[in-house]
Amino acid sequence: MIATVPRTRVLVLLLAALLLAVLPVPEAWARGGGPPAQPPGLARAAAHEVWALDQGTDLVHIHDSRADLKEVATIDVSARALRDAGFPIADGVTHVVPHMIEFDSQYRYAFVAATSGGVTIVIDARSKEVVEVLPTGPLSHMAAVTPDDAAVWVAVIGSADPSTQALIEIPLDLDAPEPTFAIARRVIVKDVLEPFAEERGWTFPGYQPVCHQYSPDSREAWVTLGPQWDRGGLFVLDLDSATVTAAWDPDIVKANCGVAVNREGTRVVANWSGAVIGPGQDTEGEWYVINARTKRLLRTESARGFDAHGVRFTPDGRHLWAVNRISDNGLIIDGRSFRVLREIDRVGDTPDILDFSPDGSLVYVTQRGPSPRSGGPHAAEGQQPGVAVLDAATQRTLRVLEPPPVTNDAGVVLNDLHGVGVRPVDPAERVPGPVVRGLIRRPSVVMFEFGDRDPSFGCDVEVAR
Repeated sequence: MIATVPRTRVLVLLLAALLLAVLPVPEAWARGGGPPAQPPGLARAAAHEVWALDQGTDLVHIHDSRADLKEVATIDVSARALRDAGFPIADGVTHVVPHMIEFDSQYRYAFVAATSGGVTIVIDARSKEVVEVLPTGPLSHMAAVTPDDAAVWVAVIGSADPSTQALIEIPLDLDAPEPTFAIARRVIVKDVLEPFAEERGWTFPGYQPVCHQYSPDSREAWVTLGPQWDRGGLFVLDLDSATVTAAWDPDIVKANCGVAVNREGTRVVANWSGAVIGPGQDTEGEWYVINARTKRLLRTESARGFDAHGVRFTPDGRHLWAVNRISDNGLIIDGRSFRVLREIDRVGDTPDILDFSPDGSLVYVTQRGPSPRSGGPHAAEGQQPGVAVLDAATQRTLRVLEPPPVTNDAGVVLNDLHGVGVRPVDPAERVPGPVVRGLIRRPSVVMFEFGDRDPSFGCDVEVAR
């Protein structure tokens, strides 16, 4: 007997199929600041690269999912290599310490903030070539691209001089035949935040910007302060007028680390590390949820661990992951109710910064080394430097992507992984390999290739040696 299907059911199925054909598939977005305008095919691509910054060796390690996550390229951003290529690295700088990485929405360029070098490094993500190095200022901590790709703003922690504690604008025109990169505005944080705070009777303990993300319309930046646990705070900067539109009493919102904005632009989450004093004396971190439209603090929650650090929404925006660097644990938080759904007993060895594969199935978490270049030995000292790869559904660690170990004369491992970024790729894009040393290109001059170098010898201030 042949089963028959009611005509009404057939019509419903046809309508559903039509809707699926015309409705856009949600785009994968790589950072908490909002969904980038990626080409639809690329947004759904499973193929991707993992870019991991090794602070201890001044190398960028690139792993490719099409090569079973093997390391396929290494870019040397050491002071010597950049200086020899003619880029502006100050005299006396021996290590640049690449700290944080972000891409534009179509993953054409990578922007790397280097704390010790006081620079922001621009890398052509396709050719793996350094194309520009900009002297953004001492302790350049994070370079983040606005969702509309109109600019990169760099959070510069600066020195003890408040005039160096700034947000630096680098305008972008990435559709130009040959994009150029130059510093434009410098917004001194104290100049814009102090008057706002004084009107409300607040006293900020410092004006050093640490991390920032944007509203999806690219009009506002949400900026945390720090980097020390007792110098945190949070404010909102209108990027057009360079004025503060909102801030919170730093006694209430002490955020000094990561910040993330949900894909709708309605909620902002910021992290406070907790009091990082010493073993047995630390206190649990906190995370804050704020209504991005009304600028009202909605809730304050415990991080359920010590040294709350990396925080990021999943590509579909349904969940928020947050990790604690000292206690090695983390949380999975509902992206709408902000209720803790699951506590992960162990994310990795000293978990720091995280990102997701484009389909959200894998989580990449950096792990620090035994000789941390930032964050202080107590907070950031790990034993297995690399990138932990977790199954997002089960939270099980599948493997650790370990860089080739580099040691000093005393045999101490110098590798120290901090920043990480995932770059979706078109499967047709060539896979570099075998492992190659990246090229450093000075536009309109010449190409250089560098071999091995002497590897001897930060939210984070570089650790004094």
